[in-house]
Amino acid sequence: MAQLNILIVDDAAFIRDLVKKAVRDTYPAAGIHEAIDGRKAISIMNGANINLVLCDWEMPEVSGIEVLQWMRADERYKSVPFMMITSRGERDHVIKAVQAGVSEYIGKPFTRDNFVAKLSKLVFKHHKIRPGGAKPQSSTNDSAILLTGGSAPVTKPAADLGGASVLMGGAAAAPKAQGGNDAASLLMGGAAPAAQEAPAKPAVKARGVASVRFGSGGQAKLVIKDINLQELIGVFRRDGSLPALLEPAVLDIVDQESGDVARINGYVRMMQAQEPHPDAETIQMIIRYVDDDEEKLATLSRFIARVR
Repeated sequence: MAQLNILIVDDAAFIRDLVKKAVRDTYPAAGIHEAIDGRKAISIMNGANINLVLCDWEMPEVSGIEVLQWMRADERYKSVPFMMITSRGERDHVIKAVQAGVSEYIGKPFTRDNFVAKLSKLVFKHHKIRPGGAKPQSSTNDSAILLTGGSAPVTKPAADLGGASVLMGGAAAAPKAQGGNDAASLLMGGAAPAAQEAPAKPAVKARGVASVRFGSGGQAKLVIKDINLQELIGVFRRDGSLPALLEPAVLDIVDQESGDVARINGYVRMMQAQEPHPDAETIQMIIRYVDDDEEKLATLSRFIARVR
């Protein structure tokens, strides 16, 4: 049986690493190639025998849809399966991808299980190869950590805000004046802290509103408290289940003056309850970006310059 050669195309290194990890776990014997944009992807396909492409839509110079159109016009790649991985889930974009000959479509953010299910179905349909060697995930947060390319936690509970900071490469969090680790513990289902009165917090000027979609399927409207070119801090009203720490997310940040939308890929870096009880409805969240797209960052920069 010929080796399965898979090409992963995305300009965001974080997303490429996430996809590579899931592919390696599912198909350990597969050859994996990667490209940072569509132009590099086409160059790789001209020099190697690729039999599955997993590709982002929005990339500089040559987009994912242009890569797909090039493949369908080339006799060598006319029938090679192509999965579009994108944060553009609008109906007209899906229709455009189908008309161009897409084999499968998955929207960001996505869970590992959802991605592997679509990948396995696509590979078996076209190559009759079944998954082998994938390791089961022991918990939601372990899965999220593995998706980001880290290692599974040993003794730190996912509810420990200090542990989350260490996992992301920072120092353990010091207790915060507004509740700190106690608030995070409450948020993640831990025991209530000893009774103490939280000090009054100064009013923070809202800097706009952003929509966020989580890999687990939920969504929220964030009132922006602070924003820069690395992350966004926002507050939202709890409605149903909460996302997990390190869960993939997609932010839609709209510049009300120009109408431009910065659609940014990221992950949940921190959550903290804003009220000192287990049923807190107001949640503060930090979303750390993983995008390197210059056009998106330019739109984001204009928005930041206006609201700061």
